[in-house]
Amino acid sequence: MKLRTILPALALMLCQMTAAAQQTAGGVNFVEGKSFSEALAEAKSENKMLFVDCYTSWCGPCRMMSTQVFPQKEVGDFFNPKFVSIKIDMEKGEGPELKKRFEVKAYPTFLFLSADGKEVNRIVGGERDVKKFITMVSSGIGAKSLSAMTARYNGGERDTTFLLDYIDVLGNAYDQTRCATVAEELLKGHEADMLTNKRLYDAFISYNNSPMTSAFGYVAEHKKDFADRYGNEALDRKMNMTWMAYPASLLKRDADGKFSFDNAAMDSYVAFMKKNKVSNIDEIVTLTGINVAGAKEQWQDYASLCSKYIKKYPANDMYIYNWALRINQKCTDSKVRAQAASWLKNRMKAIEAEKAKEPPLKPGEMRAMPLFDFSASYKKILDELSARK
Repeated sequence: MKLRTILPALALMLCQMTAAAQQTAGGVNFVEGKSFSEALAEAKSENKMLFVDCYTSWCGPCRMMSTQVFPQKEVGDFFNPKFVSIKIDMEKGEGPELKKRFEVKAYPTFLFLSADGKEVNRIVGGERDVKKFITMVSSGIGAKSLSAMTARYNGGERDTTFLLDYIDVLGNAYDQTRCATVAEELLKGHEADMLTNKRLYDAFISYNNSPMTSAFGYVAEHKKDFADRYGNEALDRKMNMTWMAYPASLLKRDADGKFSFDNAAMDSYVAFMKKNKVSNIDEIVTLTGINVAGAKEQWQDYASLCSKYIKKYPANDMYIYNWALRINQKCTDSKVRAQAASWLKNRMKAIEAEKAKEPPLKPGEMRAMPLFDFSASYKKILDELSARK
């Protein structure tokens, strides 16, 4: 299972293991004490490729790869004859510059470079299954490398089998923008085939991000057929996320740094949603209004729309937390700050009431720890809102 870390978490112990320890275990031999350019020169002199493990100290999947995958003899036997391998912390030393140069956006990112420093392939995300990881690497440095597949695509190759393979390569590289472009090309004219070709359907679920594509329109029109064939849960989630996400594309930052929103296009989109019988149009419109008002720093409108949402829809702690946090950080209007404080107070009371209704634990049982303690975070923001009236 692919594991990616995109946003910083709590700091973990440094994941870099010593090359000597890995060599003893028969794992990947990572060079130590050398810069990126020195490692590249070594790869050139040995007629090998350069493998770069782009990691951070807080990245859990990075540490998993270093402690569970790279030390294994099977991985070392595959890597060591083919690559000079180096680990680079993207937050230290030359890491930030290399992060910018290679556009590293998630961790871990594994770069596979030719001896002259050109990117041949990349894989984003950890993989516990050693055999699967080796297969991904092996296929990614041959005919199905990112560079080779992109050259074929740029040369005009568009048959279905090729596009399916190419989108898999782009997905491994976490290139979401190109995945969406290729998915639209792949599915156009093959909309009905998604009902019998699961790879086409999976490409739709993973990479179709616009409700304006022909593929999305076909699935919306034949939703029951797709639900009967593939199940309802993932399909419902995909359709809802796509409907909700589209209005963000109508919000643009102008040359002067200010934001503008295409209201006419939004009106057309609302009509389009009504035609397609989308069930939560008002919620989408309200959330869009919140995002627009926040971008334009129209804090009274922002708070009013947030209050409307909180009253009308079930509590969403992540929404409430982010809305209040933004007001605390950006807004000096005392009335708006007081409004945000009221959301937090009411939600904290509700959380306590919910906890009081929980059934008592049986002897020896412990409650699961929440991934994020909203009550504590709410209290911190509330204290800061109250301190600056």
